[in-house]
Amino acid sequence: MDSFTHAPEIIKPPRVAAGLAIAGLAANAALLLVLAGLALWTITALDPGGLTAQTRELRDGLVLGTVGQVALTLLTAVAVIVWLWRARTNADVIDLPDGWGRPWVIFGWIVPILNFRVPRAIVGTVWRTSAPGTSLGLVNAWWATWVIYLIGARVANLDLTGTSAQIKDRLELYLPVALDGAAAAVLGALVVWRLTRAQEAQAARLAAAAAQPPPAVPDPAVSDPA
Repeated sequence: MDSFTHAPEIIKPPRVAAGLAIAGLAANAALLLVLAGLALWTITALDPGGLTAQTRELRDGLVLGTVGQVALTLLTAVAVIVWLWRARTNADVIDLPDGWGRPWVIFGWIVPILNFRVPRAIVGTVWRTSAPGTSLGLVNAWWATWVIYLIGARVANLDLTGTSAQIKDRLELYLPVALDGAAAAVLGALVVWRLTRAQEAQAARLAAAAAQPPPAVPDPAVSDPA
């Protein structure tokens, strides 16, 4: 019974970090959808003759919203990295997986070029260890939309100065990028949720295994009548 009491310490599913990461990703998705709606509204309201009072207000709202979205993304990134560090640590306990080590949970997001590959590789490693035999389709969908968003956000320069035609062109480029970013955030939240659930199942499995009594060792004196 004592071994069962201490069994949960073998693996601690990152429930709190997962909750914060999912909340941040959901907030990002919602804000990006709002910004996409504002962009579409601004496109339809733009007057070829110049900015009106309405379009100036919409433009200012977009600028303020994008600043807030950047700040929210940074906060969410902290929660996701904390969650992934804990999940990667649990993977070491479950099955000692090969692949990128825990320091890359942090550096993999910030090292140029590698940040297009390493986080996906780490999440894939944790997924295969925590939920063996299940498809990586959700992980691949999340990473594909995220990479498209990273590239698109750099291409779609949301500089809302200049003529109405120039602003319209930039907003038409930004609109699909924002929608893709919202999709990436939703898929990321699903990845966090599914992996956390998988590690909860692994924690229960290890706790049950630790609770089992050790196998009986035959007594030589009893087994050997001589």
